[in-house]
Amino acid sequence: MFHKESLIQFMAGSGCYSIIQMILLITLGAVLVDNEHYHELLGTTIRDVGGGLIFTGVFYLVAALLGFAIARTKNKCLLLTQVMLLLLLLFFQTVMGGVALAASRAPGLALSYDAQLICLTVGKYEALGDRDKQTCQNFFRSDEFAGAMLVWQSYYMKSTVGSGDTSSYRAMVLGLQRDNFCCGYGLPIHCTADTNSFPSSRPDPLVPKWDDQRQVCSGTVGMYLPTPECQGSCSFALPSGACGKNLVTGASRGCAVFVAKQLSAQVQAIGAIALAFVVFPVRDCNAIFQ
Repeated sequence: MFHKESLIQFMAGSGCYSIIQMILLITLGAVLVDNEHYHELLGTTIRDVGGGLIFTGVFYLVAALLGFAIARTKNKCLLLTQVMLLLLLLFFQTVMGGVALAASRAPGLALSYDAQLICLTVGKYEALGDRDKQTCQNFFRSDEFAGAMLVWQSYYMKSTVGSGDTSSYRAMVLGLQRDNFCCGYGLPIHCTADTNSFPSSRPDPLVPKWDDQRQVCSGTVGMYLPTPECQGSCSFALPSGACGKNLVTGASRGCAVFVAKQLSAQVQAIGAIALAFVVFPVRDCNAIFQ
């Protein structure tokens, strides 16, 4: 065990590390709780993970106070309490980070992103055999794709309905479509009605007429419902801007895969950071028993 002087220095340092952990985890947790698009894509489990990280972060403050108290009093009982608390926080932080990482992989595990892109590109989809087309259709009816649909609905509504965020959302959606050469979220001119309701693990849909079922089509075969920027029946699924008026070609494609990939990567990074910083409580516990 430590000499008294070393114990004082170490526990004071441990308290500082715990404060860093507290700030980090509360910040990461707040991002997961606040970003509704993560909940739409991956489910409300992400919100629960965010709350768990905040909870864990708050208890790191307790660990910090214990560290400073031990440095001052050199109390063995407080030292044992500190060790037990750090082990508990290590467990919770590992679980929360692991759940976030696992959830972030769900869209790519349902169907690889490369395969999703093929399914969402008109020419590539039409060149598929019946079996592969059925794989695409099964994916379009999956909860993972429903999550991407909900995100796009949210993007669309917030970029068209008057609010303080309208201009920033519209610029973001237009930029996403432009940068990825896509329009709307789904496979153009291949709308297929899906009467299933959206997953209960996701927030409610925002687009009127789509709150009872996942996919509503127009009266014309393969066409999507009209929008203010795409009158009559629309070849694209909730397009934003002028792209909805473009003629459909073999290269035309939906944006759902890019939305899913982008948001999943963000959640994956948050989970990875939470797991990487587990090294601090591990370091503290190891050093105490040296």
